[in-house]
Amino acid sequence: MKNKSLPILFIALAICIVSCSKSNDTPSAPIVTHDTVVIITHDTILSVPANSIIGLWMGTLTAVNEPQAGPLTYSFDIRADGTILTESEGADGFTYYSAGTWTLSGTAFSATIISTTATNKGVVQNITAVYNKTNGTLSSGVWQNASGDASGTFSLSRIN
Repeated sequence: MKNKSLPILFIALAICIVSCSKSNDTPSAPIVTHDTVVIITHDTILSVPANSIIGLWMGTLTAVNEPQAGPLTYSFDIRADGTILTESEGADGFTYYSAGTWTLSGTAFSATIISTTATNKGVVQNITAVYNKTNGTLSSGVWQNASGDASGTFSLSRIN
C-alpha cells in the first residue's frame, strides 16, 4: 500500500507546484506615465509636449458678411507634420472642409487653407490667431478669403 501511494503523492505534489508557479511575463515594477503624447507615423515617431498646439481644437466662428447667422461651429485638426484640417458650419447649414498648412512663431499662429468641399472647392483662406499654451486657446482669430470677398472671426479651445 505504501508503494502505491508514494507515486500518487509525487504526482499530486507536481500538479500543485506547476499550477502555483509564478509567471514572469508581467512586470512587477510600477508603470510610470508622463504627460507627453507620442505620435507614430509611417516611419517617424514624434514626441509632442503637453499643451502643444498639435491636436483637436473646437470653437465658433462668425462671418462679417453674415452676422445674422450668429456663432457657427468651427474646428481645427492641427497636425505635427505642419498640416491642418478644418471643418466649419456655414450660414446655409452645410458643413465645409478645408486642408492646408500652418505655422507658429511664438504665440502667432497662422495657416493657409484650401476648401475641399465641392461647392466651393479651391477657395483659399488665410487664418491668424493668438496661441495661449497655458489656457489651451486660439483667440483673436481672423479668417479671410484670399479673394477678399468673405471674412470673419473665431476662437477655439484645445480639446485633446
